[in-house]
This record gives sequence, structure tokens and C-alpha cells, in this order.
Amino acid sequence: MTTAPSTYRVPLPETLIGLLGKRVIDLPAAELDGGLLHEDVSAAYDRVRAESPEAQILVRRCRDLLNDPDGDGFAVLEVGPLLDHYGLDDGQKAATIVLSWLGRPLRVFDKWPLWKPLGTNLAIDPMRATGSGYNPLHIDVVNTTEPPDYSALLCVRPDPRGKGHSLVSQLRRAVNRLSEGERASLAEEVFHDGAFYDLTGVGREYDPFPVLDGRPAFAGFVRFTAKMLPGMDLNDPHTSAVRALERELIAEQKKFFLGFGDLIVVNQHLCVHGREALGERQEEVPEAQRRLLWQMFLRTAGAEA
Repeated sequence: MTTAPSTYRVPLPETLIGLLGKRVIDLPAAELDGGLLHEDVSAAYDRVRAESPEAQILVRRCRDLLNDPDGDGFAVLEVGPLLDHYGLDDGQKAATIVLSWLGRPLRVFDKWPLWKPLGTNLAIDPMRATGSGYNPLHIDVVNTTEPPDYSALLCVRPDPRGKGHSLVSQLRRAVNRLSEGERASLAEEVFHDGAFYDLTGVGREYDPFPVLDGRPAFAGFVRFTAKMLPGMDLNDPHTSAVRALERELIAEQKKFFLGFGDLIVVNQHLCVHGREALGERQEEVPEAQRRLLWQMFLRTAGAEA
């Protein structure tokens, strides 16, 4: 298995793990206000960061990885010790506290809790997030006026078959390698993907949308999702432009295995993510043992902050 290179990995110091363990019980639960973590709760969580030099170093390291326009736009935090030491419930709360230092936690999907479970469902389209097949490169909640700034995925149970490697690729460099004509096609509001219902904190539905919105990197998005390609006309030049961008993204993508407790955070202004297919014979794996991730989104006051 190939794990994320050490360049992108951010371990939690033992002293910080101990501090979170002491504080997690007394800190308020992750109460929401309009889908966002309540300001009073955010302030309580931030006081833990303020009292810990190790937490402040960790935050600076994550922001360097996530927000460098010349970097790759993702980081992998090693929060397994939080889950090991404090159990899944308190460990999840501790992971929420850590993520709140990077941005304000956001529940996008009204039908799910703050952390949305992404199990493995063999009865649905394999390309979907909870399917077992190849999940192509994309940003999340692409068809909205305000997609989440960061997408976070915490591995609670890796694929016991040892597959399902995560994929990430830097968007802005890939766009720069396209021709002027391809970029012009991608700037037109002609693209469609997904449905819009029961969503909070992501603005309005954007359908059709442009892949390139013409805004600066940390204000706008490259609204790319290869999931829209199967429904596109093969003879349409817009399809050719999307495929050209996909080729550039795949050419530079990084692939690695998320193990237990690996928490990948992706800056959606800079980076797309996806997943290779899970291992074969998933039907022989009991449902309670199949791959399980928890997903959360973050809203930043400005991705450069």
C-alpha cells in the first residue's frame, strides 16, 4: 500500500493528543447555527488552540499545505490516536475541534449530521461516493454558487481488500496547461452535474455552470467533475475541453492509501479528489467491515487566512 508522502502528512503531537483528551469531555458539543458550527462553540474550541503551542504549529503547517498557490492544496492529518485513545464518539469530537482551527465546520446536507458517513453500498452506482467503483476526480457540491472551501474525509475503516486509494490533483496548474480555446470553452455556462435539494450554506443552485468562473484562485472555483462526462455529447467541443482537463489532472495526480485515522483535507479552490475502485469480491465482505469514511466540510473566512 502507498500512504500519503510524508511531505503532506501532519502528525498530532502526543502532548496535543493528551490536551484534547482532557478537554474534549467538558467542551460543548458541535451545535450548529444555519448549518455552520455555532460561533460560541467555535470560540470555545479556539481557546484550546490558543493555549497550545503545538496546536498553533499544527495549524500553521496545515495552512501552508492547504493554501500555497504553488502547492498541491491538501494535507493528511494523522488523527488515529484520537480515535484509539478516546473512542469513536469523543475521537470524532476531538477531530471536529482540530478541523475547526482550519475553518468553520459546515453541514451541507440537511439529512445528515455534521459528519456524513460514507459507507460502501453495493446496490448503487459504483461511481458514487458510497459506491465500490472508481470515483473520478471532482470537487464536492460543484453545482452551487458557493461550494465548500474545504472538504475533509476521515478514514474510520479502510477497505479490507487493500484498495480504494485516494486520488488528488492540483487544479490550477492543470488549467494553465490547456489551450486558450479549451479554457474559453470551459468558461461558458453550459455544464451540468447532480441535483440540488436539502442543502445549506452553499448558496444557490448553479445550473448550468462554468468550469472556469474567471475569479481569483482563492475566491472562485474550477468547477470540475469528471462525473458529468458520461452524459455529455461526444461531438461537443465542450466535452473535448472537459476531457482535456481530465487528462491533465490524471497526468499529475497523486495516489495513496488512507489508513485508519487518516484525515485528508482538500482545499477545493486548488485541488480535486477522487478514489480508485475498491478491491474485488466486496460482496464477500460483511457490510459492517467494508470501507467507511466520515465526511465534513469547512467554510473559511478566506482560504488564504
